[in-house]
Amino acid sequence: MLFAYLRIDFIKMKETFKLFEEKRTEFLKLRLHEAINWEKYSHMSLSHHSTAIEGSSLTELESRLLLDEGTTPRGKPLEHSMMEKDHYGAFCFIMGEAKEKKAVTPDLIMRVSAMVMKNTGGPISARGGNFDTSKGEYRKASVFAGTRYFPSYTKVEGMVKGLCENLAGKIDNVSTTEEIYNLAFDFHYNLVSIHPFADGNGRVSRLMMNYIILYLGQNPAIIHKEDKEEYIKALEEAREKEDSVPIRKLLYNQQIKSYNSRDKGISLLL
Repeated sequence: MLFAYLRIDFIKMKETFKLFEEKRTEFLKLRLHEAINWEKYSHMSLSHHSTAIEGSSLTELESRLLLDEGTTPRGKPLEHSMMEKDHYGAFCFIMGEAKEKKAVTPDLIMRVSAMVMKNTGGPISARGGNFDTSKGEYRKASVFAGTRYFPSYTKVEGMVKGLCENLAGKIDNVSTTEEIYNLAFDFHYNLVSIHPFADGNGRVSRLMMNYIILYLGQNPAIIHKEDKEEYIKALEEAREKEDSVPIRKLLYNQQIKSYNSRDKGISLLL
C-alpha cells in the first residue's frame, strides 16, 4: 500500500515538473529576465515574500519603495523594514558569490545568516553557551516549531558540514533543469530541517536554495507569502514520509504560480 502511494506521488511529481518546464519555457521566450527592471522587480518581490512568511507586515508596494527608494513605511514596525533590507542585502550578496562560482560551505551559510540577522539579531545566553545571531553563529540551544523538535545543537555543526560535502559532490555534475531544481529544493529542505540557527532559518534556507539555482544559471525560485500554510504542511509531510517529493511538488507549483502571474509584475513596472 505504501509503495502504491509513493508511486502515485512520483507520477504527480512528474506531471507537476512537466507543467513547470512548459511555463518556464514560455517565460524565457519573453526574455523578461534579461531586462534590468524586471530582474530588480522580481528580486525585490522574492525578498518581500520571504520576509512576509516570517512575519513582516509590509505590503509588496511598501517593500518595493523601501528597497528601491529607501522610503520606510509609516505605521509599520521598524523591525519589519530592517528584516526586508537585510534580506535583500543578503540576496544581492549571494548573486555576486554565485556568479563567481564560490563553493557552498558552512562558512558561506553562516555569512548569509549574519546578513539576514544583521539588524534584528543579537547575543543570546543559553544552556549550551553564549552565541550571537547577528554574527551568524550556530545556536547553542534546543529549538522547536509547534510539536516538532529539531536536532540537538551539539549535532548542528557536523550536520551542516555533511550537507555541504554532499552538495559539493553533486553541484557540478547536474545538467538538466529537473536535476538543478531538485538539488536546490532538497538542499533547502535539508538545511531548514537541521535548523542550525536560533532565528532566520527559513530565510537562510530559501536564500541558499536560490544560491544553488543561480550558481547553475537558472532563474531564482520564490515561495509566495499567501501559501505559507501549504509550504509548512509540505515540509512536515516530507519529514513524516522521509521523502522530499511533497516539498519538491509544492516548490515547483510555486514557480508555476510565479510564471502565471508575470503579467501582474509587468503592470507594476509600467
